[in-house]
Formats: sequence, C-alpha cells, structure tokens
Amino acid sequence: MAKTPSNTETAEDAVAAASGSIDQIREILFGSAQRQIDTRFSKSDKALKKAAAEAEDRLADVRNDLSERLGTLDSTLETQISQVLDKLDAVQADIEQKLQAAHRELSDNLSALEKQLRQEIADQAKDQRRRLADLQDELESAVTRLDEEKTGNQDLGSYLMEIGLRLRGDQSLDAIQASIGAGANSGGEPKA
Repeated sequence: MAKTPSNTETAEDAVAAASGSIDQIREILFGSAQRQIDTRFSKSDKALKKAAAEAEDRLADVRNDLSERLGTLDSTLETQISQVLDKLDAVQADIEQKLQAAHRELSDNLSALEKQLRQEIADQAKDQRRRLADLQDELESAVTRLDEEKTGNQDLGSYLMEIGLRLRGDQSLDAIQASIGAGANSGGEPKA
C-alpha cells in the first residue's frame, strides 16, 4: 500500500520547493551582480591585505633604517664627544703646564731681581759709608788745617794794635816792625 502524504510533509515540501524556487529567482535576478560584488569584494580584500602587508614591510624597513641611522648617529656622537673631551683635557693640561712654567719663570725672575736689588742696596750702602768716611776724613783734615792755620788771639791783637798805630801815625816804623815781629813769634812775646 502506498502511503499518502500528510499535510505536514506536503507543506514542508511546498516550502522547500518554494524556497528553492525563490533562490532560483534570486539567482536569476541578482546572481550575476552578487557574483560581481563578491569578486570585487574578494579582490578588494586581497588588495587591502597586500597593501597592509606592504605598508608593514615598509614600516619595518623604515624602523630598521631609522634604528641603524640612530645607532650610527649615536656612535658618531659618542666618538665626537669623546674626541672633544680628549681635546679639552689636552688643552687644559697644556694650559696648566704653561701656567706652571710661567709661574716658575716669574718666581725665578723675582728671585733674581730681589738678589740684584739687595746687592745694589748693599753696594750703595757700602759706597755711602765709604763716602761718609771720606767726608769725615776730609772734615777732620780741614779742621786740623784750620787749627794749624788759624790766627791766635794774641796775633790778632797784635795785628789790630799795629793797624791802630799806623792809623794814628804816632809810632815809628821800628815800633811797628817790632810789634809785627812780636806777633810773628809763636810764644806771643816781643823780640829782644
């Protein structure tokens, strides 16, 4: 016996047949457009993935390049800074040596000048003492000469009396000569 289809089975079959026919209608109407959209979307997706991969590669290359450049710049900077510091140290050491040499030279010059000045002062003091001694000797000699050459009080008195007599004219020439002779006598006594 053959089975008769039930209502539920026939409805399902009808829905399945209807949905299959809707899919067929949809395929007829939109199928080619949908395939084109899917193809385009697939191509766009591939192109986007390819562009993203290329951008990542470029970015990695740029990062690597920048990293290398920074490393090179860092190394160059360190080298240059080290060279500048070495030059500064050398210049500082040179300046210190020159300052020490100038200080030594100045000290030596000052010592030599001080010695020279002390010697000149000593020589001048010695010369002044010698001159003073010469002047003292000269003064003593002059004093001695004056003592020897000075006119005594009696001689001066005799000269004044003679002048007075001559002015009066009272005395004779013999008396004046006697008076002069008495003054010339070292004892101060008149000649006999």
